[in-house]
Amino acid sequence: MIKTKHWLVVAVASIFLAACSSKDEGPRHAELRSITTEVTASEVWSTRVGIGQGNHHSRLRPVHQDGVIYVAGRHGAVAAINAESGRKLWSKELGGRKPVFGRYFGGEPARLSGIAVAGSMLFVGSENGLVYAFNADNGELLWEQKVPGEVLAAPTVGEGRVVVHLGSGIVAALRARDGEIMWTHEEEVSLLSLRGTSPAVINSGGVIFGSATGKVVVLIAENGMLAWEERISVPTGSTDLERLVDVDGAPLVWGGNIYVSAFNGDLAAFDLRNGEVLWKREYGSWRGPVQAVNRIVLVDQQSHMISIDRSNGMELWRNSDLFLRSLTEPAVSGSYLVSGDRFGYLHWFNRSNGELVGRYQVGDDRIHGAPVIVDDKLIVQDAKGNVVAIRAQGQ
Repeated sequence: MIKTKHWLVVAVASIFLAACSSKDEGPRHAELRSITTEVTASEVWSTRVGIGQGNHHSRLRPVHQDGVIYVAGRHGAVAAINAESGRKLWSKELGGRKPVFGRYFGGEPARLSGIAVAGSMLFVGSENGLVYAFNADNGELLWEQKVPGEVLAAPTVGEGRVVVHLGSGIVAALRARDGEIMWTHEEEVSLLSLRGTSPAVINSGGVIFGSATGKVVVLIAENGMLAWEERISVPTGSTDLERLVDVDGAPLVWGGNIYVSAFNGDLAAFDLRNGEVLWKREYGSWRGPVQAVNRIVLVDQQSHMISIDRSNGMELWRNSDLFLRSLTEPAVSGSYLVSGDRFGYLHWFNRSNGELVGRYQVGDDRIHGAPVIVDDKLIVQDAKGNVVAIRAQGQ
């Protein structure tokens, strides 16, 4: 019998699970309420890259280096933008489809999924099983490499390697200068899984990532051999949906420890050297934890913003005012945490107590990825391909 892997779009799955746990007559998501405003915001510049992603869930998010913003669109657009002015420095189109008056016709869609920049090179992954490398200064295509699976998370660059975690369960390391595959490691995959994979983290000679079966895995970066793996969560529940334990967020490596969260599962802390479990707490999330000065902040799968003591996992505060609005991971901006939602809003939280203190509507379209902080601006990309620079006052 042929087994088929089934994907669930993660945003839909998370909303569905949260809604099922509440009364049918309850609200489907939090409505915005009046707040005591400490932070106000205004647009500095905006531009557009590509035509957006349509009905596809995408994790595309800008990246920044040396005053330049690099952005990709799902259908094939890749661009470099001056962070101060919003002026495009160069742009390219990938894939068999070409834009004509704002629409793409014929050919194979590029299905771009994530980008990373390091030094003079920009790396772009595709769900078509391709990794591209560009000259970051002028957009020249340097190489492209076929890999054994869909690239669903942004590539990770370090120690002369580009590491991609594929939908097939394979982790592949490519030589950065020419794209040659140096090693691969294959993980077990689930028959039912969220549509996504955990981005890898390269740290202390290891490649660290989460699996679709609820584990954190550390490989030796030099050769891809397994250093250790530990389970975060065990599937429980009466339905396939309730038994999902995917680790789709990026692990947080901090102070010799790894912090990682699982959908329908736990937030856990591990010793990076040997995988010893330091603590576990019941915070299910498909997003990764974020370092916020001396604390961990996590957006759980009901879109509760939670501040956690990293030494013991104890909850310090929780804000549930924006439940089921599909909050992004927060960006740390001064004394505040900034998160986007699926209705096109940015929200500012007081970092010390979690109070909502600011709000700005970027547009009407979903914001999938956390804002990128560049000097005094926040850079946001929405589902239509709009890239907007926001400046906040009061922080």
